[in-house]
Amino acid sequence: MTDTASAAAFAPSELVVLFGDRFAPEAGMLALREEVMTSGAKVHAQKLMDAALTVALLAVHRSGAARLEERESKALFGLVTRRKLHLVRGAAQSPFPAHSVESALVDASAGAPEAWSALATWIAVESGNPAGRAIGLVKAGLAERGLLEAEERKALGVFTVSSYALPAATRELASARPLEPVHDLLRQAEQGEPELWKAARKAVDQARAFMTEMSND
Repeated sequence: MTDTASAAAFAPSELVVLFGDRFAPEAGMLALREEVMTSGAKVHAQKLMDAALTVALLAVHRSGAARLEERESKALFGLVTRRKLHLVRGAAQSPFPAHSVESALVDASAGAPEAWSALATWIAVESGNPAGRAIGLVKAGLAERGLLEAEERKALGVFTVSSYALPAATRELASARPLEPVHDLLRQAEQGEPELWKAARKAVDQARAFMTEMSND
């Protein structure tokens, strides 16, 4: 792998998933758990999803390939004004690897959708466990680029279930990437742009709730 390819090997959201115990707390007894591939730690799956997708939105915004833009809209016959977070195409080229959520968000920004809707469209399939679905999609994107090994099996003879393994070469490559820039991205947004930070977090919450509600119809 060339130096250029190595530099672009991982999107920020993928580093969050690979090093999940650096971004999400340990799972409690009743919480859905996600086993972190680099450490084996069991973390809170929903909080890991929240961190990964919030990072993805902020990284896309920071890149200039698309931007997060709050727009006002009217509701209740114009009596109520609401602010909605949209994802709008920017002028910069996308720096994100193919099959990453960041890359999908940049592509979706051409239609200037609401940010939560773009995330829900990426999650795509209704699920009673949207956090597991989203984390699985991040891993699937890594597998598409040969960075994880994927194995499919039948569950109950009907459902196809994918599992992923972390090759030693990918572990070494990922470990060479500093995580501080990803932490800085979150910290700087929370402290320097608190309204944007809150809107991005809300978009992730809305996407997760929408996909969960669909599964309960």
